Amino acid sequence: MGIADAIRPLFGGGGRRRVRTVVLDGEPVTNALSAPLLSPDDARAAYAAIRGGGTQGLSMGSPPALGGEIVDDVAEGLSLGAGGNDAAIAVAPTAEAPERFAAEELQRYVEQVTASRLPIVEGYCSRPGFILGWGSLREEEAAVAEGELAGRGEDGYLMHSFGSRIALVGNSPRATLYAVYHFLEKYLGCGWCVPGEDVVPRRPTIRLGAMADAVGPPDFTLRQLILYPYGPQWMHVNTLRHVDWLAKNRLNWAHAAPNGPGVWEASRSRELLVPEVRRRGLHLQVGGHTFSLWLPPDRYAESHPEFYALLDDDSRRADGTHETSLCVSNPQVIETVAANINAWLEANPEVDAVDLWHNDSYTYCHCPNCLSPGAVDEASARLAYTATYVRFVNEVARRVGARHPRVLVNLLAYAMTTACPPAGERCDDNVLVGLCLFPRPPQRTLKPIETSDLPTDAWLRPQIPAWRRVCRRYYIYEYYTWAAEYHKWTAVSMIAEDLRYFLRIGVDGVSSDQWGPYWYPLNMYAFARLAWQVDLEPDALLQDFCDRYYGPAAQPMTAYWRALEEGLRESWHTDRPPDWRDEARLGLIREALESTGDDGDARRRVLATAELHDLPFG
Repeated sequence: MGIADAIRPLFGGGGRRRVRTVVLDGEPVTNALSAPLLSPDDARAAYAAIRGGGTQGLSMGSPPALGGEIVDDVAEGLSLGAGGNDAAIAVAPTAEAPERFAAEELQRYVEQVTASRLPIVEGYCSRPGFILGWGSLREEEAAVAEGELAGRGEDGYLMHSFGSRIALVGNSPRATLYAVYHFLEKYLGCGWCVPGEDVVPRRPTIRLGAMADAVGPPDFTLRQLILYPYGPQWMHVNTLRHVDWLAKNRLNWAHAAPNGPGVWEASRSRELLVPEVRRRGLHLQVGGHTFSLWLPPDRYAESHPEFYALLDDDSRRADGTHETSLCVSNPQVIETVAANINAWLEANPEVDAVDLWHNDSYTYCHCPNCLSPGAVDEASARLAYTATYVRFVNEVARRVGARHPRVLVNLLAYAMTTACPPAGERCDDNVLVGLCLFPRPPQRTLKPIETSDLPTDAWLRPQIPAWRRVCRRYYIYEYYTWAAEYHKWTAVSMIAEDLRYFLRIGVDGVSSDQWGPYWYPLNMYAFARLAWQVDLEPDALLQDFCDRYYGPAAQPMTAYWRALEEGLRESWHTDRPPDWRDEARLGLIREALESTGDDGDARRRVLATAELHDLPFG
C-alpha cells in the first residue's frame, strides 16, 4: 500500500473534498482532508509508520516488570505518576457512550497503577496525555490515524504517540475501548485473565516513548460469549463480570441466554445488563432455548394444542419443560411467533439478535407437514424436519425483518437439527446460523476436529462447510468451559487448531458456551485471544497468561500448564487417554506456592488451579 492510499479518509462520504498533493521521498502524497496539509515532520513520521507497518494482532510478550519505571529511550514522550507531565485525557464533546466509558476506564486504571488521577476534558487539549476517539485529534493526527486504520474493519484500532500525546482511537466507539484496554495491558502491565479479577500492578512512575501500534482486523468478525446461567441470582456474581471480561479481551458479542419466559424481565435485564453492554458498544443477542419463550404453553396450549409438536406416539406435550416443542410447519405458529418476537423487540430495542432455538431436548414435530414422505428412519426424519425448521426460521425472519430490519434471527443447528439438509433452502440474509458442535464438548474429546478419528468428530466435520454454503452469516458454537465433570483439563492447543481450521473454511464467527460457576480461566483466555488472531502460538498464550495471573509464581505455573499441554498433544497420536503428568504437576504446585512469598493473590490463584484439577492442597 502506498502512502497515498494509506492516508485516504476512512469515513469519506459523498460530496467534493479539497485534495492536495506533495512529493515525499519521491512518492506523491495526497491529503484528502479539507484541512491544512500535514507538516513535513508529521508527514515524514506518517510515511515511516505506514511503510514500517503496524500489527494485525495482539502483543503476546510478557508484561512490564513490576515496580519502578517503564522507560523508553526517547527524547520526548509521556510521563505519568510521580514527577510526570501535567497530563489529561481528551474526549470529544460528541463522544459516544463507549468512548466516554473508555476515558473513564483509562482514568481508573492509570490511577490504580500510579496513584495519579488524570482529568477528563472535552474537545481538543494541548496538554500531554491521551486522545480518545476522533473528535479530539488534530487534523494532521487524524490523517495519520485514518491511514493506519484503513482496511482494519470496524474493530480495528490504533495506539499512536504524537510527541507527548498518545492517540487511542478505533474504527468504531467499541474499538476505541479496545485500544484503551490493549494499551493498559501492553504498556502498563495490566491483565484481564479472569472475570472480576483484574491484575493491576503498582508503579510510582511511568514514562512512555514512541508507539505506533495499528491492530486489526480480527480474524473472526463475530467473537461471542454465552452469558449462562442467566437469572437474578447470577447477574452480579457472573453475568456482569463476564460482560466486563469479554470487552477487555476484545470479544464483541454478549449473548444472554435466559432460556425461558419471564427470566429476562425478572433479572431486571434492561436496568442492569443492557446499560453495561451499551456503554461498551457490544452487540447484544438474547434468547437461548426459546420455543417456550416465543410461544408460552400457559398462554396458548389450551386454546391451540395444535401449535405444539406432534410426537411419534401421536401425543402432544406442552408443559413448558425442555421436552416441549412446536409444530414449525403450522402457518399460525409462524405468524404468532413472529408477532411475539416483534412485540418483545419493541420493548427491547437495544437487542441486535434474537434466538429461535428449540428447547434443550431432542423433541421435534412428527406431523406429515414437518416431515416428508421420504422420512423412513430416524436419520432421514431428522433431515426432513431440519429442512422444515430452516423454512420456519426464514418465514419468521422475514416478518421480523419487515419491522426490525437491523435485527438478526438466530437458527441453531443443534441436537436433532445438526446435519445440514442436502437439498434444503438457503437461509435469508437476516438469519444468523450457529452450528453447535454437540455432543462434542472439547473437554470430552480433546482432539482437533479437522484431524480427529473419533466417530462424533468425523460425523460433525462435514457439517461445518455444509452449513457455510447455505447462509450468509455463520458461527460455530463450542464449549470451551463447561460443567464440573468436564471442565478440568486444558485444551489450548486444541482450541488453536480448531479455530485455524474454522477460519480456513470460511466460518465468520466463534462462540463459546460456559457454565458460570465453573469458569476455566486458561481455556477462555486462549479462546478470546485466538478468536482475534488464530496464529498466536499456544505456548506464547500460556506464558502470557501465567506472567500476568500468577505473578511471582509464573515460572513454575508456566511449567505446570506446559506439562498439561504436552500430555494433550501427545494424546492426539495415540488411542490412550492423555497423560496429565500428575506427579510432576504436584511438585510444580509446591514450587509455585513457595514462590508466592507474601503475595496473597498469587497464592490464592495457585491454590485455585490445584483445586480445579483435584490436587490435594488446602
